Amino acid sequence: MKLLLALLCSTVAAASTTNVNNSGFEDISERTRLPVGWGYTSLPGQSDLVEYKVTTVPGDENSKALAITVSSDHPDQRVAYNAFQDVPGIESGKTYKVSARVQTRGLETMPMVAVQCIDQTGKKYLGFARTPERKLQQDIKEWQSVETMVTVPAGTAKFRLRAGIPAQGNAGGTAILDDITVIEVESK
Repeated sequence: MKLLLALLCSTVAAASTTNVNNSGFEDISERTRLPVGWGYTSLPGQSDLVEYKVTTVPGDENSKALAITVSSDHPDQRVAYNAFQDVPGIESGKTYKVSARVQTRGLETMPMVAVQCIDQTGKKYLGFARTPERKLQQDIKEWQSVETMVTVPAGTAKFRLRAGIPAQGNAGGTAILDDITVIEVESK
């Protein structure tokens, strides 16, 4: 019996969740009214081109999510707006699955999650992964998952997690993001 249990345990892929701070956007700053533990990007001097806000999760009024809205008069330029944080506890050489649940309103492209693996100087990018770009034909009103995989290169000191939307083609649209996870998986 012990041999069978050991054999079963050895064939199960290792998976452990890492420490993404406020991954469900539930903890809100009283000062900013935005989820704590996250930073938010905008173009210098043009923060009016994007709005970040907390919204309730459709169908679960006790749960929160992050909504990112690109202004309706946004110039058609290539820029991405995202919430970001550096995730602790990531190890070089290990593989991680990064995912989020998403919904959309008025977007032409799917929201994304991305990872930047940065060296100790904070200036050199050693690795990058993001979800595949996908054109949308209609709003996504039920939760869908987006995900990407990344094997962390040697020398990575910061594992920067980003979740958001490209602005190009998405003027006036909104991405709703929730339940961001980074899970270690067994390398193949």
